[in-house]
Amino acid sequence: MSPEVALLDELWDIVKVHIPKKDRVEFAETILRTFEDHLSLDDIEEHLQSFDSAMKAAIKSHFDYLLDTDDKDDDYNTDWD
Repeated sequence: MSPEVALLDELWDIVKVHIPKKDRVEFAETILRTFEDHLSLDDIEEHLQSFDSAMKAAIKSHFDYLLDTDDKDDDYNTDWD
């Protein structure tokens, strides 16, 4: 794990207990944007499973990662042309 991703993980563990559960994903996205503005998070996908569900949702949203790559809907072709 890169030092940047490790710092994100540690920081998130510290602050998340002070954030209401309903606001955690939005706050996690804010932290991710700030980290990405100043640090490299290139290996974050490799360590996705080390984060809690709120941060995973924020990472998925921010970086467009799909947690469930075996979803059958991915194979469905919606191109009607």
